[in-house]
Amino acid sequence: MKLSAFFLMQWKRLLKNKGFLLILILFPICFCLLTKTVETEEDSRILVGLCLETNDSLAETLCEKLVTLEDSLFTFSLVSTEEELIKQVQNNQFECGYLFRKDLKKELDKSRLKNLITVYVSDATTCKGVLNELVYANLFEEYSLSLLQDTLKDAGHLPFATADAESFSLPPVTDETIEQFYRSHLTDGSTFRFDVQFVSKTEEPSVMGTTSAMLPLLRGFAALFLLLCGFLAMLNTYHDKKNGLYSRSSRTERRLYPQLTMLAYLLPSGIVFLLTLQLCGFITNLSTELLALLCYLVAMQLFYTLLGSLIRSHTVLCAAFPMLLLCTLLFTPMIVDLSAFFPWITTVRYVLPTHYYFMFF
Repeated sequence: MKLSAFFLMQWKRLLKNKGFLLILILFPICFCLLTKTVETEEDSRILVGLCLETNDSLAETLCEKLVTLEDSLFTFSLVSTEEELIKQVQNNQFECGYLFRKDLKKELDKSRLKNLITVYVSDATTCKGVLNELVYANLFEEYSLSLLQDTLKDAGHLPFATADAESFSLPPVTDETIEQFYRSHLTDGSTFRFDVQFVSKTEEPSVMGTTSAMLPLLRGFAALFLLLCGFLAMLNTYHDKKNGLYSRSSRTERRLYPQLTMLAYLLPSGIVFLLTLQLCGFITNLSTELLALLCYLVAMQLFYTLLGSLIRSHTVLCAAFPMLLLCTLLFTPMIVDLSAFFPWITTVRYVLPTHYYFMFF
């Protein structure tokens, strides 16, 4: 039998399996619906109000920065008037409200540090202290930049003209370059800071908010599903050999038939998984996704080939698969990474095919 004809025969047999087809259809539908449901849920972060009644540049910069904060337990929102801010706090829609009516830079330059910002607090709040720390930390971060620029100007170093820079073979120094230099040192580890990581966030740039928690869940389910598909293909190979399907084939064909059977199961499952990622909007780098999936499929081909050659009993194979699932859940970072507590786990992972998929992420 030709290899192409055998592969098509396995596909036809797979298409007659209604249960398998139903899973392939429901997999993207269920995850897309679940993702849309999570996207429509209300943001669980605490709402905080801001009201800007001054044209002070420092106050405007501070409010813009607070509104765009992402790695925070709080969501800052601007309102137009003080009355609206007070009303939102009284109705417990805002945990706290911050009113900016003074010229912050002038007050700070004169060393007037008290009563810079008016704070309205809800009776039920427990976050006032944390919020005040967050607001004032960002305030003095921005004021430090302004203080640095003013100091350089007073000393005659700014603006450092292009002609002067060329005469000394130096790049021009402007307010913009000073700001870039200043902000780069805020995140390069040269200054003392807390590195707070929120588990609901992801490093993937296009996945934001609560939907980011869906991506590792989707990858975990897909990895287990592909692992199950490879096991079903190995069982079918076992039955085909027992029923004499390979008896009239050459030695080379008998070696290739199990690989084609497994490929017939894994290929449509992998395509459905990539389609699900695309429909849910989780793909940021298609080449990385394809490479990770290809590596995983090759690892499963090799793993099940080795397992099938070592275990030739149908009963033992069926008993070994639950142990494989348990080891996959425990030793790979599908749910939690236990290698931080047990370093030897990183060595065990190399014998599990799922490891070669998660290593890309």
